[in-house]
Amino acid sequence: MYNENGQLRNLSSRETGLYFIAGLLFNAVGNGLTVATNMGSAPWTASADNLANATGLSISVFLFAYGLIAAILSCILLKSIDWPRVIGNLLFVLTFSVIIGFVSSFFTAQGIGDLPMPTRLLIDLIAIVSVGCGVSITQRLQFILHPLDDLTNLTRFMFFKGNAGVAQIVNFAIPMVISMAVWAFTGNLVAVNIGTLVSFFFQGVVIGYADKIVFCHLDHKLKLNNS
Repeated sequence: MYNENGQLRNLSSRETGLYFIAGLLFNAVGNGLTVATNMGSAPWTASADNLANATGLSISVFLFAYGLIAAILSCILLKSIDWPRVIGNLLFVLTFSVIIGFVSSFFTAQGIGDLPMPTRLLIDLIAIVSVGCGVSITQRLQFILHPLDDLTNLTRFMFFKGNAGVAQIVNFAIPMVISMAVWAFTGNLVAVNIGTLVSFFFQGVVIGYADKIVFCHLDHKLKLNNS
């Protein structure tokens, strides 16, 4: 929904497409940069990387499994199966992973991973903000979402009174526990660094602020439906 001076209207197809591309770019570029800087992956990616490292399976297997489980949990919370929503979310997982791979390879080829640590940390922090802005846009748009972002958005308004920071920390607590469990069993911990901790504690806060300042006329459909 588009909020213009208190008046709500549906977005046109063109507006939906433009906002979706903007959100996707913020998210993909941000995620690609976090990978290229090697300063710590986001909690879900880090846990998948740890599981892959422990089992020898591809990280893509665990990332897709996370998406599938999140899509199922969303259906349970909604008490219905919205097949277009489920299929769209799973397609998002597949296409998004390809885009992130391309973007991270591009930035890696530019030598970002070889920059001094303080510079990489600064880039990583900017990238985390970019990811938060992208998630904020696509969550408000409710067009096609990553299943994990969809699930976090649902729990945000169903259980946490719209508090994005709390909802994101609860969401991220699960992969952090998975990473710690793998570390306890194997003695190895990968993909966890400063960026992982910053994402865990602050990405939800970034999303909450982005709701207010990035394309601020976009309104949360879930907030409207639960108001």
